[in-house]
Amino acid sequence: MENIKIGLALGGGGALGIAHVGVLKALEENGIKPSVVVGTSIGALVGGVYATGMKIEKMEEESAKIKTLHLYDVNLNTSGFLSGRAAVKTLKKIMGKDYQIENLPTRFAAVAVDLKSAEELLLKNGSLINAIRASISVPGVFIPFKHDEKLLIDGGVLNNLPEDQVKNMGADVVLSVDLLHNYNPYSKPKTIFHSIMLGWVIMQNKLTQTKQNFSDFRISLNLNGFKQYIFNKNVAKQLIKIGYDETIKQMPEILKVIKNAENKQKKSLK
Repeated sequence: MENIKIGLALGGGGALGIAHVGVLKALEENGIKPSVVVGTSIGALVGGVYATGMKIEKMEEESAKIKTLHLYDVNLNTSGFLSGRAAVKTLKKIMGKDYQIENLPTRFAAVAVDLKSAEELLLKNGSLINAIRASISVPGVFIPFKHDEKLLIDGGVLNNLPEDQVKNMGADVVLSVDLLHNYNPYSKPKTIFHSIMLGWVIMQNKLTQTKQNFSDFRISLNLNGFKQYIFNKNVAKQLIKIGYDETIKQMPEILKVIKNAENKQKKSLK
């Protein structure tokens, strides 16, 4: 796999994104180490931490330490329920420091959307923490993140599974992880919050299904039964196991896709 540039798209999905750690663990155990990672929302968070070079074992440990209250802080600003300060503080604690994205050992980018221009943005330079903070800014939940003259919100508004961006960054093989495949958190919404969250999931799923699929292999996880806003040790352990087990199950097909790409590249060089 040395001559093939493997890219990984990590989709959004709130707390469900802890499953990304299990996927990364399974890939690495089988000799697959992405050289390009692009993430949206929680995919940007997990992908960004991974791109710093943090070991999977350490990522598992840190995932188990995260609690819901570590990320959510009630805010009085009318543009968002949460300020995002708690999330930034947790990120700094996990990584130990901030990083410049362009200096990371693994190429990385986070997807966000500018409220002013209504355009998708690919954040691949500057502060890693700021890029993640922008990408996780679910509208109405987090205050939009101010960046230069832009007002940034969650990338999932336009591109929850950024397979196309991974391709654009030069990957020969694009693998992706869809957290929201057939996901239905509330069959009978009981509160305004439930209705908003269900509408958000429906929108993201439809966008993913209708846009062109740039992935050579999509790992779709069944995460029904889990809530997008609940973080704790037990949930982290379960989600990591699901991500790991499902990726191991599909590994023969993943390896086949990579092998075919290698053979195609060899033929083109002759």
